[in-house]
Amino acid sequence: MRLFLGLVLCGIVWMSASAQERCASASIGAVSTSAQTASDPSTLPPVITIPVVVHILWRMPEENISDNQILSQLESINADFDRRNADFTQVPSVFAARSAATGIRFVLATTDPEGRPTTGILRKQTSALLWINDDRIKSSQTGGSDPWDPQSYLNIWVGNLSSSLLGFSSFPGAPAAKDGIVIRYNVFGSRGRLSPPWNLGRTLTHEAGHWLGLRHLWGDTPCGDDGIDDTPRQKAGNRGIPAFPLLRSECANGPDGDMFMNFMDLSDDAALLMFTRGQAALMRQQFYGLRKGILGSKGAGEPWNLTAAQAARPRFYPNPACGYIQIEGIPSDTQVQIFNSEGQFILQHKMGAGRMDLPHLPPGIYRLRLGREEQTMIVQR
Repeated sequence: MRLFLGLVLCGIVWMSASAQERCASASIGAVSTSAQTASDPSTLPPVITIPVVVHILWRMPEENISDNQILSQLESINADFDRRNADFTQVPSVFAARSAATGIRFVLATTDPEGRPTTGILRKQTSALLWINDDRIKSSQTGGSDPWDPQSYLNIWVGNLSSSLLGFSSFPGAPAAKDGIVIRYNVFGSRGRLSPPWNLGRTLTHEAGHWLGLRHLWGDTPCGDDGIDDTPRQKAGNRGIPAFPLLRSECANGPDGDMFMNFMDLSDDAALLMFTRGQAALMRQQFYGLRKGILGSKGAGEPWNLTAAQAARPRFYPNPACGYIQIEGIPSDTQVQIFNSEGQFILQHKMGAGRMDLPHLPPGIYRLRLGREEQTMIVQR
């Protein structure tokens, strides 16, 4: 493991299902609760939106994962951070009472650092056979992809990591060239080419917790401390799908035992289900300090640097859409049609006031036909 000043890389060991270990990490350089500046939480927006740029580094075709798989990962992490994951009902009531929605949302960037339109997905074919946790994937000089400004974006690199890694992340305070998250291509998302038991997108949920300052529950020392008051002590990370209660006499953590269903444990995806109120507060606290640039980011806003041809095209927003879109630049009687990613007709609408509702349209990638013009639309929850 390579350590940087202010940075901890969280290497995830990918082994057999009976012996896998999700994340082997040292806690040097992690941001703790004592390192945060006390601030009034009411001054933060109720929902903090983080623009995401996904760098896909691929050599073999299967590593060039689909847009649909990428969208499934955004759906999964947003459900986890918002406590909307359907399997949350499996959390024991004693721990469910400590759980929280974080008020943090991840969206694909719509505007690049120069103000130009973007899908938030960058694809690059590479000759690299695999990547390890030495950060080469984060630099074009070593065959990877350079990060966008981490003060304004969360950079996520997806590629073929070595067989001992599922992913790793920086902590707040990392050097700009190293700041972000790296995930193995076949554990990214909940639809597509995935490798059970890491097929629910929770590798990214776990690493995003690190990116926002969370330690492992045991503080990376036996029966250690993660700096969060409402997470119990435990000896180390768990594996597989444990049964409740999981008591550790050496850590005196009775009567409820390990919070193995916490996203910052190392259990299988199917076992990871929740953040606590204390963890949510610490993650939000980062936006007063080392992650405060995200609050002023224009990465999820409207592009301002358009060519004449782009400016003349019909436009719609928001994209990704959630429930509706607003369309500009077409006559009010234009027929707008929507097709799914397989080219099947979904619905049609004659424009009136420029707003088009998208009732019950499932998350995914669609083609929006505006008269003779076609554009790609992303729908998220």
